[in-house]
Amino acid sequence: MRYKFIDPHKYTDEQVDELLATLPEWRREQALRFKHRQGRKECVLSYCLLSKMLGTQPNFERGKHGKPCIDAFSKQPNDQTTKRPKFNLTHCKNAIGCVVSKEGEVGIDAECLGRYKPQLAEYCMSDEELKQISEAPDPDAEFTLLWTKKEALLKYTGEGITDDMKTCLTSPRAEGVMIESGINREQGYAWAVAYDS
Repeated sequence: MRYKFIDPHKYTDEQVDELLATLPEWRREQALRFKHRQGRKECVLSYCLLSKMLGTQPNFERGKHGKPCIDAFSKQPNDQTTKRPKFNLTHCKNAIGCVVSKEGEVGIDAECLGRYKPQLAEYCMSDEELKQISEAPDPDAEFTLLWTKKEALLKYTGEGITDDMKTCLTSPRAEGVMIESGINREQGYAWAVAYDS
C-alpha cells in the first residue's frame, strides 16, 4: 500500500490546462463539467497523481456502492493476468491525495482545517469523540482528524457517508482495518488512510 498527497496550490492554471490536454477523453470531459476552476483543478490533479502512481492512465468502472475501480485486469508482459490494483482518491482545496494497493481495499480522505461546528460534531461524533474534541488543545484539528478517519473508513468499505457516522470507527466494519492519519498544519488539512491490516 502506497499513498501520496500533493499541494494543489503549487500548480498554476496554465499547468492544469496542459495536464488536462493529456487526459483520456472521458476524464477530460468529466473535468470540464466542473463550473469552477478549483473543482476542475482537483479532478485533473487527482487523476494525474493516480496515473503517476500506477504508471498508466487507467479507465474506471463502478464497483459495489459506486466506488470507482480500475476497469479491467492488467496484462503483464508475459501475458499473465494479474489482480487489478485498488485505489482511492481525495481532494480538498489544500490537498490532493491518492492511495494504491495491490492487495486489499483502501480508502483515503483529506479535509481542510476550519470545519468544526458544534452542531455538526453532535450529529456525527460519539459521546467519547465529543469529549476527545472538547478536551483537545485544538478542537477544530481534532474534529477534522476524526472526520477524515471516519470518511477514509467509509470510502474503504465503499459505502460513503452513512447514517452511523457516530459509531463507524468502533463498529464491526472497522475490524481488521488500519487507519493512519495526521495533520499538515503548513498546508492546513487533516488526512487519513484506511487499509487492510
